[in-house]
Amino acid sequence: MTVSLCGCGYRDPTGGGTDDARVRSLLDAAADLLLGASCPACSRPGWGLCRDCTEALVMPVRVLDRGLPVPLYAACPYRPLLQRVVPSYKDDGALHLARPLGSLLARAVAAHDLPSGTRLVPVPSLPAAVRARGFDHAAALCAEAARVSGIPMARRVLRRSGRGRDQRGLSRAARQANLADSMLARDPGVPVLLIDDVATTGASLREALRALQAAGVVVVGAAVLADADDARSGQRIRRHLLVKG
Repeated sequence: MTVSLCGCGYRDPTGGGTDDARVRSLLDAAADLLLGASCPACSRPGWGLCRDCTEALVMPVRVLDRGLPVPLYAACPYRPLLQRVVPSYKDDGALHLARPLGSLLARAVAAHDLPSGTRLVPVPSLPAAVRARGFDHAAALCAEAARVSGIPMARRVLRRSGRGRDQRGLSRAARQANLADSMLARDPGVPVLLIDDVATTGASLREALRALQAAGVVVVGAAVLADADDARSGQRIRRHLLVKG
């Protein structure tokens, strides 16, 4: 399977042909000339993620321990490269980045041994955040991961109950308390794999799992784009993330 990681929608430059490379070069030149576009990670002129940054994001999928009773995999660590790309996607309206980021997320999905009929279910964003951004960033990533992995996405399985607030600046314990009983779920009648963008303390994933299991849903695991283990990264992570938990 060819995985597209570049933001313009062409094939992965690590495996694409020369024709794709020429087209990408022409697009980069045109974008730089007409729009002043640049790579959100390194600022190299061009459209979407540049070749070097695209290749740098492809890392071995890692197993995370966030106290979940199901397997949790992350595509890559939340380090300086993604610390520039993810906020550009989520908060600066760079919607074209859903494609390369969702393709990375699909690698964490593929690490799971999923039973037949499994559906991908995104952790819901706060309604206020969706209104402010104009789109649901986690659902968009999930949709792209579904397209690449071939595992369908189930919509409107999880929703916010109205409780909880922005997680920025909260401690591990405060994040968990803030999210308590903040999600509701319906049973889609099939096993589900939870999807989120960045795992910090795992509070959002634990609350989503609680809501799903309370509704009788079989949750087989979880997959995230990035691992932001703040036990290793400290406050540097908190300054960059606008995440749910």
